[in-house]
Parts: sequence; structure tokens; C-alpha cells
Amino acid sequence: MAGPTEIRVSTTFFPAAILPNAPDGERSDFILHTSDVVFFYVHGSVLRARSNNNFGMLLDLPYYSPSIIPSSQRHVANQEPGIGNYFGGPTDNVPPPPPGQPKSIPTISVIEDSEVFNIILHLVYNMPCGRYGPTIEVISSTLEALPKYGLPIPDPSNEIWTVLLRQVEVDPLRVYSVGAAHAVDVVCVQSSEHTLRTPLSNLTEADAMTMGAIYLRRLFFLHLGRMEALKRIAGSPPEMHPQTPACSELTQRAIQKAWKAALAGLLLAEMPQAIPVSSIIDAFGPVAYSTQCSACKEKVQERIAAVVEGWGNVKRII
Repeated sequence: MAGPTEIRVSTTFFPAAILPNAPDGERSDFILHTSDVVFFYVHGSVLRARSNNNFGMLLDLPYYSPSIIPSSQRHVANQEPGIGNYFGGPTDNVPPPPPGQPKSIPTISVIEDSEVFNIILHLVYNMPCGRYGPTIEVISSTLEALPKYGLPIPDPSNEIWTVLLRQVEVDPLRVYSVGAAHAVDVVCVQSSEHTLRTPLSNLTEADAMTMGAIYLRRLFFLHLGRMEALKRIAGSPPEMHPQTPACSELTQRAIQKAWKAALAGLLLAEMPQAIPVSSIIDAFGPVAYSTQCSACKEKVQERIAAVVEGWGNVKRII
């Protein structure tokens, strides 16, 4: 005996749904069927208007009607967000059409799963998608699929980029990579600062290929440039003052040596490109207290203040 068959229909793109940008009164006239067996009811006129290749030429293909599944084999299961069970009559395995809609609707299979295809259709209909909380990978897969369906990459003002940037703390390099792959500079700029807390050694070959040479170079220049800036800003030790009976040149040379040792510690720290001001003060502060000479203390403190100011002016974004 055949096992129960689960039938799922999008809770947004369902029969008789009133969708933005669909002509008034026009019923859905296509069913798009995802790889994980979810049905999306859509308007061919909307897909054709948004696509420059007839939605990947799918709207030109011969269509099939879903096979018949007896109602006795159907069951309800837990659903992903945005997807609900929606059962038809005793001889249909898709929801019955609303009044006035043809009984048979052309059905097209797509290779994407429902999470990705749901976001694709939200972009087609110019609907916000943030409530679904798409992950970085779902957003990436969605954007990669758009050209195949003849759809444009959303402009930087689209909500999908805001949703992507909300996840920058989770994986800043991945967010940067997705933005770079589609040359959305505002995403790359905003995420680049967050990448400073991630070693570039974490960058995968796939991400490097995805972001392309231009954005990869800009990212490396940001990280390496900040490390070079730290060397330059803090490289010079505090100036010496004229010798006194209480503070000889040898004593002052020892202070300069301690400063250089502190700088070396900073540069050898994990991710020196993201060193906070507090770490700079913690590193160089003990140098000022290693001497009893008030003049030396003043020189060291002046130097620390100059380093802190200079480091704060170093660029943190690409």
C-alpha cells in the first residue's frame, strides 16, 4: 500500500491570493512546483512582465497536470515558515481553483527548493521578504538564480540587502562575498568593517572566486593597509629629553626599547587590523609607569595620545 503523500501550498502564493502588481481581478494561471514539492500559484502576466526571457523559457514549455492522489493517502506534517497544507477534493492533488478559475492549471517544475523560490517570487512581485528570515545561503542562492529566470538583481534599496546585512555578525566574509558577487557596493562597504574581526585565512576559495578580483583586492588592501598603518603610527618611540642626573640616556633608551617591544606585541596579536583603542592603551601604558622620571612619563603619554588619535583616523571600510 502506498504511503501518505504530503501536499503543500505556499501560504502567500495560493489560489485566490490577492498579490501586489497582479492585474485587478486576474486569477493565478500557473502553478510552479519546487524540488521539495511545494506549489506556488502565480500570474503568467507578472512573470512575463518582469522577466526578459519568459521566465527562463519555462512559460513556453509543454505543461503537465499533477497526478491523481487519493485523499486517503494524504496527511498533514509540520511545515516550514510560509508553507501550509492545502488539500483539494477527492480526485485532485492540488487545491481546487477558486470560483471562476479554470479547473486545470498548467504546472511547471523548478529546481529550486521552496525557501529559495519563495524569495524569488517575492522579488518578482516586489513584496518584502524579511518576515521569512532568509539565511545568507538562501539569499545567495536566490540571487544566483535570478539571471536564469531573466530577472534583474535587486537594486541596493531593496529589502533583501537589508536582510542580508542584518546577518553580518554571523559571517561577515560571506555577506561581503554575496554583495561583491553582484557588485552591490553599499553592502560591501557596510560589511567590510565587520570583516576586520575575521582573519582573511578564513576566506574560502569559493568566496574568493565569488567576490571577484576587484572586491577581493579591496578587502585585502583594507586589512593589510590597517596593519601597515598601525606600524607607521606607533612605530616611532617617544622622543628623548635632555639628560638629567636622575634620567640618563641609557634609561631613556630602555624606555624606547620597551615601547618597541609593546608594539611588537600588538602586531603579533590576533587580528591586529582590528585592535581596539583600549588594547593600545593597555600595551603602551606600562611603558610610562616603568620609569620614575616625570619628563619621560610625559613623553610616553603624549606619544600614546598621538597613536590613539592616529589609529582612530585610519579607514575602517573599503
